[in-house]
Amino acid sequence: MIAATPGREVADGPTRVDLVGAGLVLVLVVVGSTQIEPNAGSRSVDVLAVVCGAAGAVALAVWRRWIFVTVGIVLVAITIYLGRDYPGGPALLPGPLSLVALGYSAPRKVGLAGVVAFIVVTSTGHIVGGVELGLFQLVIVGWASAAVLAGQAMAARSERAAAAREREEHRHEQALVAERLRIAQDLHDSVAHAISTINVQAGVAAHLADRRPDQVHDSLKAIRVASRDALDELGSILHLLRDTDRGAAPRSPAVRLDGVGDLVARVRDGGLAVIARVDGDLDAVPVAVSTAAYRVVQEGLTNVRRHAGLAAAAEVVVRVGVDRALVVEVVDDGGRTRPGEVRPAADVGAGLGLVGMRERVEATGGALEAGPAPAGGFRLRATWVGAS
Repeated sequence: MIAATPGREVADGPTRVDLVGAGLVLVLVVVGSTQIEPNAGSRSVDVLAVVCGAAGAVALAVWRRWIFVTVGIVLVAITIYLGRDYPGGPALLPGPLSLVALGYSAPRKVGLAGVVAFIVVTSTGHIVGGVELGLFQLVIVGWASAAVLAGQAMAARSERAAAAREREEHRHEQALVAERLRIAQDLHDSVAHAISTINVQAGVAAHLADRRPDQVHDSLKAIRVASRDALDELGSILHLLRDTDRGAAPRSPAVRLDGVGDLVARVRDGGLAVIARVDGDLDAVPVAVSTAAYRVVQEGLTNVRRHAGLAAAAEVVVRVGVDRALVVEVVDDGGRTRPGEVRPAADVGAGLGLVGMRERVEATGGALEAGPAPAGGFRLRATWVGAS
């Protein structure tokens, strides 16, 4: 049996289309053969002639599984038919059809071998039947070659269609992977931000519980707000993932630059002194860039609180130029740890936040700079030139 070629149909047995097609050819052969009037010198059509044509038609039903069996039966049937000197007619129809199937199923060399085999068979049959070859043999060569070439052309078209489908599936899988990566980055950013807030405020609350119990309320309120926001965003992300598993188109969580004001307010309520300056039309920023810029601000403020402490002062700058160029900057003064403030023993996502931010920014066409600020502290700066 011939090895399956990518893009060509392979089945364990006859398909419905094969059975219907073979049945139609069988009817045409049987009905047509009984209506043929013999030519001068030709033998009249009898039962054997009909059986030869019918055998070739039935053999077409299994071409997809056993192409060599199909071609072999058709060759034998045609040899007998021509050797008995029956008149040309529908009984010969399985010949070109089997060559089309051979050209579709088999490599080119095998198809050409099938052409040669048909030429030899038809020549032998005519010689045995006492028919001179002459110009007729050229006709045989022509239709046999054309049949095989037609099958090969159909196979090539099927392979191209299969390759196109495979490329489309690959692109779809890549898009899903990329979207899941973006969701994972959002999950890291939101969870790291919330847990950092909760950790710091819990430390402050523990420090103030005995000395200034009246101020514990503010810390507990900040913890409640941070945990609520984290749960809301986690629910949104998990909903997106469930929709993706059911085949729905994945979508990024809806956080944009216009939410920076609320983000800064929550961080300020958590005890960190933050000044925010927003200039330009935020609606002019493309969605993907706006989401990435928001996450840069979020991660930057998380890092300020995590590394510089609540005594630090931070500044957030968001500036959109007339050409839609975007600059996002988070700068802190270094700060110092307040007495009794608890710092995480190990950062959440240590070593991954900055890497993830850089990948996110670069994936949207921007550039990220991170390092010590000239006046002390730390500066995080992301830029998109002519964001589009």
